[in-house]
Amino acid sequence: MSALVLRTMIVDDEAPAREFLGDILSAHPQIKIVGEANSVATAASLYADLRPDLIFLDVQMPDGDGFSLLPKLEPLPTIIFVTAFDAFAIRAFDVNAIDYLLKPVRADRLAQALERIVHKPPPTNPQKLREDDRIVMKSDSRMHVVFVSQISGIEAQENYTRIYLANGSKEFLRRKMNHWEKVLPETLFLRLDRSLIVNLNFVGNLVMEDRDKSVLEMAGFPKPIPLGRVATALLRKALRLRNQV
Repeated sequence: MSALVLRTMIVDDEAPAREFLGDILSAHPQIKIVGEANSVATAASLYADLRPDLIFLDVQMPDGDGFSLLPKLEPLPTIIFVTAFDAFAIRAFDVNAIDYLLKPVRADRLAQALERIVHKPPPTNPQKLREDDRIVMKSDSRMHVVFVSQISGIEAQENYTRIYLANGSKEFLRRKMNHWEKVLPETLFLRLDRSLIVNLNFVGNLVMEDRDKSVLEMAGFPKPIPLGRVATALLRKALRLRNQV
């Protein structure tokens, strides 16, 4: 463990709490505290400068809860929530926190949390999603949860992908199209070309303009989508197969 050094930031509005956590972290040589913050705003600014690997994050602070900080962090570091209240535990794990510690933090419980980081399994192929699974949509300004089945389609947008929801809203996420193609259920989603994936449940009218071009209407999309001959053929085949089931 001594070979691993985690650049760490402590975010808590109470100075004694920051000091106490810093004291018990000093027993762990793999932890290097690079900064402390007493608010969400200060933490966001400090993170941009320091880019720590790990953040110990209090939930309740004067200018917003710890969850409101997460959309401001890109890329998202490892998060361990620290709070006096256990009511937030489920929400903490919903946003992929590595652990959740209750105040006053016990030394043995802290050691256990750090072990989870050290022995975290390496990344593997992303797990396939189901229609009723939920996805955390984390953009630059907010974070919320949607069901996979609510996604109408996905378009490539430079380094982001634009996710259209059936209700007409949209999100921008720093995910590549190849990621979505791997994780979305193949029975529901179809990649038509290198920049477009559609949910077959939300396909509307498909109007042929000539033998090489068509226009597709999709629920949730602001305007019709032009398709080339190959994409049109792929979509028509997928729709025929669905109708035969």
